[in-house]
Amino acid sequence: RSVLEVLHRCRHPYTIVTKSSGVERDLDLIAADAAERRAMVFVSVTTMDGALCRRLEPRAAAPHRRLQTVRTLARAGVPVGVNVAPIIPFLNEPEIERLIDAAAEAGATSV
Repeated sequence: RSVLEVLHRCRHPYTIVTKSSGVERDLDLIAADAAERRAMVFVSVTTMDGALCRRLEPRAAAPHRRLQTVRTLARAGVPVGVNVAPIIPFLNEPEIERLIDAAAEAGATSV
């Protein structure tokens, strides 16, 4: 948070890339900077499959929780995108379209 406070105070633009829903705790600063076109957030979502997510990213937020973070950020006026990576053939590659649809429905404006 202290880094975001410095960026906010200096009016310096930034982008956050995260797998965590913890970004929501700093929504007050991020939304204020986003209103001035100085902040955006990208949330990484590798798969919509909770079991696969636990195997690929055992300490990261569950897919539904990450999409909730996208929804929360979008509702607060923060430009938010979804980072779909890595794409692993035959493992998560078949669900990319479904993942992109879910991201758009949650309010993401880029993938």
